[in-house]
Amino acid sequence: MTQNYFATAKTVEEIKSLFRTLAMEHHPDRGGDETMMKEINRQYHEALKSCHGQASQTEEGNERTYSYKAEVETELMNKLLELLKLRSLNIALIGYWIWVSGDTKANKEALKAAGLRWHSERKVWYYKPQGWKNSKKSKGSLGELAQKYGYEGFQTAEKEYMPTVAS
Repeated sequence: MTQNYFATAKTVEEIKSLFRTLAMEHHPDRGGDETMMKEINRQYHEALKSCHGQASQTEEGNERTYSYKAEVETELMNKLLELLKLRSLNIALIGYWIWVSGDTKANKEALKAAGLRWHSERKVWYYKPQGWKNSKKSKGSLGELAQKYGYEGFQTAEKEYMPTVAS
């Protein structure tokens, strides 16, 4: 019987936080098993689907409703997994956008290759899903956007992961 990795997670925030932890532990690029990671990905989507229509309170007291969008969630999950391979970055998932800070200078070419763009006002790299159209520019700091749209933070490793090899 397969383990239910997301059995205890009841909110979108809990599911995404647990996914981040599981991805850091079980991703094949970090010495994990590819089959297990595929199962974690499948269960992640199932858990998010179960939250479709779920209302939650923002820190400022506003209510927001989560809408599951399979294509967008898959694209963001794949982009996050790609970015987690890089070193010394702070990654923020705010709503459906990814914002990247930290040692971006050393990762500049990899960030460009991953489809991220430089935000000249906020001085960070960002990624928005394909075809995502924003009707107006959101004003405010990343902290204000995080309060409005929800936030999940990730940090990449500071140095290269080196699996141990049995001799």
